[in-house]
Amino acid sequence: MQEALQPLLPGVEVESIVGWDWSNDPLSLGTWCIYRPGQLAGILPDLRTTEGRLFFAGADSAIGWRSFIDGAIQSGYHTARHIDDYLNNGSR
Repeated sequence: MQEALQPLLPGVEVESIVGWDWSNDPLSLGTWCIYRPGQLAGILPDLRTTEGRLFFAGADSAIGWRSFIDGAIQSGYHTARHIDDYLNNGSR
């Protein structure tokens, strides 16, 4: 961390770093979804694909702000528009 901060804050001295294992915390029971760089490049379009009358929405497959409430809202809005289009124009 010391090395990473030097270009941003020359002369800064990191005295300590604290982390927490949220995945094993008995009160949080997990954390948000975090993908490795490039991990979703091939599968994200499939996560957003409808299957017949089955539509998917969620924060982890959002176009922006993935894993945040903003992403969940955006994904829900996007999916609701697809459902509306399906009900008004698609086959049943």
